[in-house]
Amino acid sequence: MSQSSTTRPVDPPQEVFNWRAFQERDIDAARALSSRLGWPHRHEDWATSLAIGEGVAVENAEGRLVGTGFCFNQGHMATLGLVIIDDDWQGRGLGREMMTRLMGLVGERTLQLVATEAGAPLYIKLGFRPCSTIHQYQGHVTATVNVPAIPGMRALRDSDRELITAMAPLNPVHVETVRQADDGVVIEEDGHLVGVALRRLYGRGDHIGPVMAQTPERARALMAFLLSRAHGRFVRLDLVAPEDDRILLEAGLACVNRVERMRRGPEINDGPLTRFGLINQALG
Repeated sequence: MSQSSTTRPVDPPQEVFNWRAFQERDIDAARALSSRLGWPHRHEDWATSLAIGEGVAVENAEGRLVGTGFCFNQGHMATLGLVIIDDDWQGRGLGREMMTRLMGLVGERTLQLVATEAGAPLYIKLGFRPCSTIHQYQGHVTATVNVPAIPGMRALRDSDRELITAMAPLNPVHVETVRQADDGVVIEEDGHLVGVALRRLYGRGDHIGPVMAQTPERARALMAFLLSRAHGRFVRLDLVAPEDDRILLEAGLACVNRVERMRRGPEINDGPLTRFGLINQALG
């Protein structure tokens, strides 16, 4: 009498991924990943992120870049951005692993990020909570912009850059943004800057941000000032729930997206000036 034998199914081989620090040689492949998502990042934008942030890369077994993520030290807090997992490699836990590794770079500091609709459920599971809505405006400036008269408002001078840098001297993101600014506007009162907005090359054209002021009215005046100097150019702004966007719409821009900014940890005070416009969605 022969004994029957059962054959145990063989488990599929485990996929092998290589996790490592993001390097300069990854920039072109990373730009291809972001382009597939419709993101406008140039090679220079990725290079800036590498210069001021700490990046994580993941490769498949063949050495192809399939995911990225960056942590940006902002002194008292940090922001996460450029978190991408290639569509072909979704559903393998790489997004959670990427976030775990990025969060491990931060320690106990407060974390902020801007969540895509697809990424929001994971971020909530990891302890992030919505804290504000970011409105993305963009388009070509096609109309003459009426600039409100604000006492002390004037174009950025080279001597102002040191004063703006001193607002957050230990924040490499802030320092680099001031350095890269091609144009800017300030409001000065009694020798102190009480309003700042900067414009620099980014993505498809120009990005206005940050926009920092004491009141929404002053923030709108700062934006109008820079828009009036950008006629015919493509401009983008990422604004924190604007109360009144007529200046932007009349200039030729449109609100093309709304996304949630999320925070993990206690709220951080911006200081004497409120941030009405972000540097960009990754940097806050």
